[in-house]
Amino acid sequence: MASADTLLSTDEAAPSKRLADYLALQGSTTFFLQTISGHPVEVEVLQQSIETHPHRGDILHRHSRLYVRHPRNIVLVAESEIALSRLDPEQREKLIERIEGIGKLLDPGNLGLLEKRDIEVARVPAPHTLQTASDWAVSRYFSMTINGVHYGEIREILNNESLERAR
Repeated sequence: MASADTLLSTDEAAPSKRLADYLALQGSTTFFLQTISGHPVEVEVLQQSIETHPHRGDILHRHSRLYVRHPRNIVLVAESEIALSRLDPEQREKLIERIEGIGKLLDPGNLGLLEKRDIEVARVPAPHTLQTASDWAVSRYFSMTINGVHYGEIREILNNESLERAR
C-alpha cells in the first residue's frame, strides 16, 4: 500500500492540506466535508442493489457521489458494500432509501465511533463521474468498523480539484 506522501509527491500535483487531512481521516467523510464547506453534503446514489450471500447475509452495493450546493459540484465518487444485517431496522431503511451518507448514518453525532482501516490508497485516473479537468485522482479503499464491528468496505475517489469544491 502506498503512503499518502508517496502518492502525492509528484511534480504533476502537490497535495493540498485538505487532501492530506482527508487521507488521515478516521471518521465520517460527510461530516468532514460539511465542516470544511459550511454547507450540507448531499448524496446522490447512481446505482444500488442488494445481494444475498450465504455467509454474509444481505449486502448493499452502492455507487454514489457526494456534492455540495449543486449536483454538478461533485466532491467525490464512492463505491460501497455494506452488511445490512449489521444495521438496525431504521438505519437499514434510511440506507436503502438513500436518505443519508453511510458514515453519517452509522455515527450520527460524529462522536468518533467510526473507524476506517485503509486497505489500499492509490493514485488512479480520474473517473469521468468526478467531472474534473485533472486526469488523476486518489482512490482510498477502506473497511469501516464501529466499536470493533465490521460494517463493510468503501472506495472513495477524489482529487485536489474536486475537494476544493467543498469550499
